[in-house]
Formats: sequence, structure tokens, C-alpha cells
Amino acid sequence: MTKLIILPHCKSLLIRQMVLQYVYTGEVMAVSPDECSDVQVTHCALETVRKTVGSTGTTVIDVADCGAAYRFLMALLSVTPGHWLLTGTPRLLERPVEELVEVLSGIGADIQRSSDGWLITGKDLQADTLTVNCARSSQFASALLLISPIIGLKTLHIVPADAGSLSYVRMTLACLKERVEVPLVPAVPDNLGLPGDWSASVFWYAMALLHPEDEYELVGLSLPSVQGDAVTAEWFASLGVTSIATERGMRVRCSNRICAPVRKFDMTDCPDLVPVMTALACLLPADFTFFHTRNLQYKESNRIKALHEQLLPYVELFDVEEDGFRIKGKSQSDWPSSPCGFHTYSDHRLAMAFLLFGQDAQLDDTACLRKSYPALITLV
Repeated sequence: MTKLIILPHCKSLLIRQMVLQYVYTGEVMAVSPDECSDVQVTHCALETVRKTVGSTGTTVIDVADCGAAYRFLMALLSVTPGHWLLTGTPRLLERPVEELVEVLSGIGADIQRSSDGWLITGKDLQADTLTVNCARSSQFASALLLISPIIGLKTLHIVPADAGSLSYVRMTLACLKERVEVPLVPAVPDNLGLPGDWSASVFWYAMALLHPEDEYELVGLSLPSVQGDAVTAEWFASLGVTSIATERGMRVRCSNRICAPVRKFDMTDCPDLVPVMTALACLLPADFTFFHTRNLQYKESNRIKALHEQLLPYVELFDVEEDGFRIKGKSQSDWPSSPCGFHTYSDHRLAMAFLLFGQDAQLDDTACLRKSYPALITLV
């Protein structure tokens, strides 16, 4: 029997559309109360901006732990009349944003670090051409592109040439009405409705591989996609999972599982897939090597360190290098006899990964799944 899975909307795309709706119209896009918390946080922040624009007092914009809202609203507030305090959780305020601040300050933005966030006074800014260092996050480029209609940006140069996650910059370009030249990242046409989230789909692809008797129809997925995590379909095809397009999405099943595979994966454009793929290696067991994972240290948790700490009882090898790591799962007969207990570090991607261990898995926090996939805890 095919299990129908309603995936969450692609929050990366929806958040970009929400910010651009405000940039173009001054209005805030309505969103369903069922959307994930990152979308709700962004919506609430934009509503606060709309209601208090031009205020002489300081308005607090709290984006909780949403990295996209943090970077995107940093740029938006710098060109929005008013006095703003951009803040969030302690972990969020530790995450990289300095490169974006440097570029904005370089064109006259008034942004000052404070003990609890960033004090921003919105100003009229203009810039025809900019260069931004995206070594630590591609969201710096997307933040600048999202305000390009306001500042008149025509050309954005991204350095270094091997910056990761540029598929998300392509997504931003696809949302823009105006043409902005980004030499490293050509725009890609795509259906920019509300597609399902490929970042969430990897959980079900892994489930299909682990449980060949089950078949899933993942509603809202389509190929090709501007989402970099759509590479999930290609990778799992090499592991024996087929993807068949349907009217509603993608039907996924394991037709010929390749046991204990040895695989190498380039995570440059899809770092969010790493946690589930790492847990999967423990459960097959498999020998997976992941390249270009350095920026995982800047996520909601230091994900490589967290995965190493939590999965150590289930692996033969977890070898971390400068910009990658290799993990080799061991036979389940060699696992500890006690139930699987996991610390999620309040990180939604880690919680998703650890849920693959099944009903015996004991997670200290599943509420963090609200950040990207609120329904998942009720589906497994």
C-alpha cells in the first residue's frame, strides 16, 4: 500500500517570496498557521516592520533561531526607515553575519552590534555593483539580492568561486522580477508556486531504503527543481530507490536495495541532507564519505560535532577531516543493547535524522521539528 505523505512547503522559497512581497508592495504575505515556525517567525517579523516603519523609537525584531530571517531582515531593515534592534536566540547571534554587515556598511548602512543583537537605523542606500564573501553562508548574497529592487543593484559578485549552497542563490534569482547579474550563478527557470520541500523528503527516501516493503507518495515534489536538495532523487536512485512522477508529487519505493554501499557525496549545494544521510549509514550499515561540510558548524548546532557525539555507539568509523568526514556504520548486532537515546541540541535536522532509528529512539527534544517539519513526529 502506498502511504500518502504531505510534505511541508519549501520554507526557503516561501521566506524569500514573503520578503520580496514586502519589498515590492509594502504588504505582508498571508501564511497558513500550519506552516513551520521559521515561516511564522518571518511573517511575524515582517508584520512588526510594516506596523512600525518610520517610528522614532527602537522596535525589536526577534527572529528566534531563523537564520534566513536573520540575514534577510538585516539587509531589509538597513533600507527601511526606523530604528531597529534585530535579535534572536543566543545560538543565532553566534552564527555568521559579519560579511553581510561589512558589505552593507560599505554602502552607508548604519548597523552597530549591541549586547543583545544589532542596532540598525534604516537609510536610503544605493549600489549598482557589490561583492560579497559567501564562504560561510550563501544567504549573504540572497539578502543583498532581496533588497536589489530598493538599492538598484545590477551586478553581484560572489567570492570565493567555490562558495557553497549557491543553489539557494539561484532560488533567490528565480524569485526576483528584476534581472540582477550574478556571474557565478545563472538564474534557473522554475515553478515558483509552493512546492514541497526536498530538504524534508530525504527522510522518506531514507525510510523507503530502510523499509523496502513500504512505498510513499510525496506530495508537492517535482523535477527539475530550483531546490538544491532535489539531488536526493538522484542519490537514492544509485542506492536502489526509484522516483516516479505522479499528478500529486513523487512516488518513492525501494526496488533493488544495494547493501552496504560505499559512496562519496559532494555536499556543496545540499548541506541540509548530511544529518539524515549520516544516520542512514549507521542503519544500513554503509560507508559514506561527505565532502564540503565545513559550514555545518554554523547551523543551529555544530552538526558534525553533534553527529559524531550522538552516533559514536553505532559506527565503526567516524573520521573527520578539514572539510569533510567519512562514516562507516556497523552491524546492528554490535550496537548497545539499551534503547537509542539521542540529544538533538534543539536542532531540527538532527531530530529528523535520529527519528530514522525507529520507535526505540528516545529523543530529548522533538519540538524543534516545528522549525521545518511540524507534522513529522506524528507520522513515524
